[in-house]
Amino acid sequence: MPKHPKGALLQNLGIERGTSVPIYRQIDASLRRLILEGNLRPGQKLPSTRELADELGVSRITVKTVYEQLAIEGFVRSKTGAGTFVAEGLDVKALPDFQRPRRQPRLADTVISGRARKIMPSKAAVRLDRIDPFRPGVPALELFPVKLWNKYLLDAAISCDRQNMSYGEIKGQSSLRQSIARHLINTRGMQVDPEQIIITAGAQQAFVLTALVLLNPTDTVWYENPGHIAGREVLEVLGANVMPVPIDDEGMDINYAIAKHTKPALIFTTPSHQQPLGTTMSLSRRLMLLNYARESGAWIVEDDYDSEFRYRGQPLPALSALDSERSVFYVGTFSKSMFAAIRIGYVVVPPAFVEAFALAQNLLGQSSSSVVEKALSMLMDDGKFSDHIRKMRRVYRERRNVLHDCLVTECADSLEPQPTDAGMHMLAWLKNNVDDQTAHRALLDVGIECLPLSVYCTEPLARSGIVLGFSGVNERHMPKLVRRMSETLRTL
Repeated sequence: MPKHPKGALLQNLGIERGTSVPIYRQIDASLRRLILEGNLRPGQKLPSTRELADELGVSRITVKTVYEQLAIEGFVRSKTGAGTFVAEGLDVKALPDFQRPRRQPRLADTVISGRARKIMPSKAAVRLDRIDPFRPGVPALELFPVKLWNKYLLDAAISCDRQNMSYGEIKGQSSLRQSIARHLINTRGMQVDPEQIIITAGAQQAFVLTALVLLNPTDTVWYENPGHIAGREVLEVLGANVMPVPIDDEGMDINYAIAKHTKPALIFTTPSHQQPLGTTMSLSRRLMLLNYARESGAWIVEDDYDSEFRYRGQPLPALSALDSERSVFYVGTFSKSMFAAIRIGYVVVPPAFVEAFALAQNLLGQSSSSVVEKALSMLMDDGKFSDHIRKMRRVYRERRNVLHDCLVTECADSLEPQPTDAGMHMLAWLKNNVDDQTAHRALLDVGIECLPLSVYCTEPLARSGIVLGFSGVNERHMPKLVRRMSETLRTL
């Protein structure tokens, strides 16, 4: 049986014939550069001398000479019968720098678009490489039934037909849209036709999709202040005139917006559990909002991001469930109820907008997997998704209670925690005029990852506070963590 070539593909390693630089030196310099730049990783196997000589059209002796010199200097090591490998434990920072190109690179800020420049100062960025205690929006990942989920993934992959193995349906798997529709009917009081549902790669893509379809540049959007960070920035990047609307005890202050702002094309709200203050919009305020939208011709985006988790009484129906005029675009996600990496969300749109949303979604790119969509549908239809929600509701209620009690006991001199009946996070007002950005940085230094309330705001609030996610922190660890928090805040 013939041997197949193995080792790194060095397609960028070229030589120039007819120059004053010998070929072996060109190969030597190119390999050094690839190692020093990290393009050839420690332990990575190089092509055999015969393979590289054939690819470059040079003598095998030339390549062998280069490898031997690199081995003498410690860049590579050879194993008899195995081949030549990049040396491990090589501290490239301690080595003399190789010659850099003399031409100055073009500066990115001189060539990127104005829209991209709006993205650069985004406040929505998170550290994706680690999750420290109390980061908002993180579910209890250690309690997710991974083995059960893997079973559904395997079943979905095995049972996939040709369509599912391709790009899938333009609006997302019909079986998942049916499952979501049943879920919304049972839990949110909505009357939903599965044809109205567009599957997205999370809630954020749903916001992008909605803004692209509904808004023209300079259109006015009423937006909660404080409010969802990434949703607001999407609207701003796409050219909308985002106007802040304060939150009172009943939710979004519609009368303030009518008095202060121009008529909106779109109103963005989180009525079930306001992001981040935690207020639940009253029924009278919901009806006022819907009446105003009907009279003014405005559209409403309802972000129902963690509505599954309510800890006292029956939840109010979704705003969309009260909408007889079909003016609400309802956005949901599985990032909070399951885990963020599932990358599945959805938007329920009025029937007249289904085609426009489906075509826009197709143009943006169908970023979720039809196999994962099918697995999720099977999980929901078997009742396992509801079982998981019930369990997490009990767990999160306990974690909320423990965190509140710990804050009252340990941080009475620095924080005033606000009780919450829903969601996955808790707001705590800072005392002693401590700046929330200062508190955030100090707590991050000791391994506690809250968010400063100010990052949610376009206009400053009278008080500063921090947002603490309790859902992803084991309650047994909370007393120790809160004591560390208290000790840190006392130094500010």
